[in-house]
Amino acid sequence: LERMAVSLRRISPARLDERVTSVAWPPELQPLALAFDAMLDRLQDSFTRLAQFSADLAHELRTPLANLRGEAEVALSRSRSIDEYREVIESSVGECERLSGIIDKLLFLARAEAADRQIQPTRFDGRAAIEKIAKYFQTLAEERRIAIVCEGMGEVFADATLFGQAVSNLVQNALRFTGDGGTITISLNIGVTWAEVSVRDNGCGISTEHLPRIFDRFYRADPARGAEGTGLGLALVKSIADLHGGSVRADSCVGEGTIVTLAFPKPDAGDSASAVEQS
Repeated sequence: LERMAVSLRRISPARLDERVTSVAWPPELQPLALAFDAMLDRLQDSFTRLAQFSADLAHELRTPLANLRGEAEVALSRSRSIDEYREVIESSVGECERLSGIIDKLLFLARAEAADRQIQPTRFDGRAAIEKIAKYFQTLAEERRIAIVCEGMGEVFADATLFGQAVSNLVQNALRFTGDGGTITISLNIGVTWAEVSVRDNGCGISTEHLPRIFDRFYRADPARGAEGTGLGLALVKSIADLHGGSVRADSCVGEGTIVTLAFPKPDAGDSASAVEQS
């Protein structure tokens, strides 16, 4: 035990790669050593993710702040017309809105991970909900001749506000990566134990190697094409799915498009599943 304690004392935030290793320990201590190593694996992964998150957050905040400062310095470098000052102010307001959007999404994600986060699920008409979302994005879609189609009927049991926020993020993401003249389809599929809503586009698609990480914060499969986004939209969608005890998955093919599916469990899912098994 003393040798194990010495080994554990060597571990610090700067030396999370240190491991106890179970090989040299007596059989009765090996499970303890394995448990410590598993804990250290989780800690190392958490620290790595936190470091990456901090770096990404600094980058995301630095860009709009640099734009704000640059525009202000240029505007003050010499006298300008009222129209020129208006243009600078409008651009600054846009950067402030971007900053506000990043902060709002980060706050939502932080609150969603809080242990006491409560949601208020209710039954509502899923078709009406997705049609409302489609109508909201209709003007933006029409400007690029993109059709937004709704399919399926049925009730969904979820927090209606969070449901709308999640699906809206998926549609917004689909619009960003769908070419002019494309199609986005919002579909409802009501099963025995789950209610699924999917957003499918025929845009550029996502490479297979990127799919496992698209729900990570600040991750962009294509940084050049995703410059307008924050890299938080899909992370927010996953967080909403987790809050409901549901799931989210993505399937994609480069050059053909992407489909992201959200699944919400029904409140009587357990009873329904048992009834199906008994029958």
